[in-house]
Amino acid sequence: MREEALDWTLDRIQTLSKPEVKQLRANAVRLDELGVVALCDKVLSDKPVKAARTAKAAKPRKGT
Repeated sequence: MREEALDWTLDRIQTLSKPEVKQLRANAVRLDELGVVALCDKVLSDKPVKAARTAKAAKPRKGT
């Protein structure tokens, strides 16, 4: 395991956005860092879907 991989903890990965976690996972696969891949998979399976909330937040309010 490379030293950089030790920096990635579950808590740290959970603070990333879904696209960032996906990119980190792709990089970890490329570098054969299976521990980081597993952490990313866990975070991705636990991340709530934000699409509905984002779309609702993007609509302008009436009367403003």
